[in-house]
Amino acid sequence: MLEMESFCEKLPKIELHAHLNGSLSRNTLRQLGCTDDAILEYQSEQTTIEEVFKLFKVAHKATSTKKNLYLSTKTVIKEFAEDNVIYLELRTTPRKELDMTEEEYIQTVINAIIDKESPNIIVKLLLSLDRRRNHQEQSETLDAIIKFKNMYPDIVRGVDLSGDPAQGTFYRDLFEKARRNGLFCAIHCAEIKNNTEVIDILNFKPERLGHGTFLHPNYTSNAEIWNLYTKLQIPVECCLSSNVICLTSKSHREHHVQEWMKNDLPYCLATDDKGVFNTTLSKEFLHLQESFNLNKKDLWKISDNAINYSFALSEEKEMLHEKLKLWKIQNM
Repeated sequence: MLEMESFCEKLPKIELHAHLNGSLSRNTLRQLGCTDDAILEYQSEQTTIEEVFKLFKVAHKATSTKKNLYLSTKTVIKEFAEDNVIYLELRTTPRKELDMTEEEYIQTVINAIIDKESPNIIVKLLLSLDRRRNHQEQSETLDAIIKFKNMYPDIVRGVDLSGDPAQGTFYRDLFEKARRNGLFCAIHCAEIKNNTEVIDILNFKPERLGHGTFLHPNYTSNAEIWNLYTKLQIPVECCLSSNVICLTSKSHREHHVQEWMKNDLPYCLATDDKGVFNTTLSKEFLHLQESFNLNKKDLWKISDNAINYSFALSEEKEMLHEKLKLWKIQNM
């Protein structure tokens, strides 16, 4: 039997919540020309959810050209593959730079996904609406996302709402339009306490929720929200280290994921920003195991369940389940 740390590293894993510009490793940042001071600024041992968004300026500056954006995307995919992630949903917010338009940004990321050098990983793209932008700006971005979804339907699978949760708003009509155009919706929800918006998002019934930190009454939510959530049972992307480092969770052992485990509710583990938080998906599995005394079958099941919550094509899901089953027979 493999030791637990080795088990977590070798287990085939499914990553459903990974921001491209938050996933740049030290080596990648150096390749992109960042100074050691910039790298230290980007990687944080402790911050706040308000401050963490300022760290992305380092990544945005580093990926402001097509060449660097392409290189960083390919490298991030390679690093996830090296961590035995066999399915990755990479998400990013299209943005304009001196060197590229929003559409050129999207195309560059797609090109890097198509040109990935790791044969053992399936990669999909979720494109984000930045909640800090106004309705018209988000609508224009969504039109570009729909255009590329129609061009690359097997790669562009969904849309996200991301950005500083203390700013902006959730425009339901835009996500209804996205859904009508065949896009899945994975929306950051209850990352901070905002009960009115949380209820609005839950009533929209996204396919997945990001973080879900403040959904349970034990975490300053209320019974109305929790009852609504448990009725809907929307899978939640749980990002343990991200929440601990951003101080929205006191510790890994006190993380809200335990409420999903106790109540047999759908969840998956994710890195959020593996570069900023200096983590890997293997480390997140190990944190969960050590915090809640899980066994290897528990960890395998978390990985297998995540396939069901993914936006993979149906034939890809079947193949991924078969890969997990075969690995289980050979290693457990």
